[in-house]
Amino acid sequence: MLASVITLGCKVNEYESQSILNQLKAKGYQICEGLKPAEVYILNTCAVTNMAERKSRQMLTKIFKLNPLAKIVVCGCAAQNNPTQFLNNPNVIAITGNFGKHDILKFLEKENKVLPPLQTSYTEFVSPISTRARQYIKIQDGCDYFCTYCLIPYLRGRSVSRPLKDIIDEVKNVKVEEVVLTGINMSDYKINGKLALKTLLKEIDKLNIRFRLSSLECNVIDDELLEILVSSKNFCPHFHLSLQSACNKTLKRMNRHYSIEQFKIIVDKIRNKFANPCISTDLIVGFKGETDEEFGITFNNLKEIKFDFMHIFPYSIRSGTVAEKLGGDVDKEIVKQREKQLQELNIENKADFYNRNKNTTHTVLVELVEDGFSLGYTENYIYTYIEGEHKVGEIVNVNLIKPYKDGMKAKIK
Repeated sequence: MLASVITLGCKVNEYESQSILNQLKAKGYQICEGLKPAEVYILNTCAVTNMAERKSRQMLTKIFKLNPLAKIVVCGCAAQNNPTQFLNNPNVIAITGNFGKHDILKFLEKENKVLPPLQTSYTEFVSPISTRARQYIKIQDGCDYFCTYCLIPYLRGRSVSRPLKDIIDEVKNVKVEEVVLTGINMSDYKINGKLALKTLLKEIDKLNIRFRLSSLECNVIDDELLEILVSSKNFCPHFHLSLQSACNKTLKRMNRHYSIEQFKIIVDKIRNKFANPCISTDLIVGFKGETDEEFGITFNNLKEIKFDFMHIFPYSIRSGTVAEKLGGDVDKEIVKQREKQLQELNIENKADFYNRNKNTTHTVLVELVEDGFSLGYTENYIYTYIEGEHKVGEIVNVNLIKPYKDGMKAKIK
């Protein structure tokens, strides 16, 4: 029987979906990924925004068009948030949230639409299948920050950390040249209740495998952590720092735990330590109560910081969050105008970043071969089009030539 796993949302979902694939394979299923013809589907949903949740519902319709007789198990954040939106679909045989993913087979073997509770300790998953050139390694789940716009602590539970030994053992056994450490809030990684990201990074570095970090909170970055990373021969210097707004008044309403002045200091430290890092961020535009003055402060601070690229999202009200009850809705047309301004700044910043990297040497993990190019990311996260065809999974040395499409063209050094 052929089973497909469809993944929406974050890197943690990606990791968990790769584990689900392994569970299915061990049970004798033929497996594939994405919206392809199959008999069974596992839909791993997202609910970070209203749009993400809508896409989760729409995916059921797309599956039905492919196979009207398909059996579907829905899991993940959208199912955790509102399972009733999937209940009346005749193809859905089971619904679980996030906690049930580690044991997905029981939902295939016995129809079950009762939502499990949130996890209270780290739930170990079957090791994921490596279907890509790089592999995600989940180190943590849940979040204690309770930002006013965010549902995730209510859908994933409080912050829980994976035992260090389990992480190290998984990294030792991967069959790829690069891993990405990820979590819902990996900055909150703990050992015996104490923050321990530095300890983990030291141990990972001993394994001599190229590694990246997913999103970090700026308040976990200090001189000691930067020294660990800058002295590593294996760390890829891409720092994705969650900012959300560059105005202190807005940050306070968001319940973010830093000021823009603190954030700038961290960015400066990174740039002083690393010769050519990539620093990226997430931004929410049009948050509740964001005035023209506040947006102006955000815009000017972003011009000063000059992120290498930015993910920009218009604010989306999530039912059940603190922000839902705040006043100060921003007119949709104003939000669009502000988003356009930030996107224009983003285009300028990316162009500057690519131009700074012209005629520089980098290493690239080849992830795809297509139309005579080998495609992959440099260690500082530039999507690269390498002339010629090389082995997927191989790390090659390249010279970056010029901006090209959504990245840069390169030649083998």
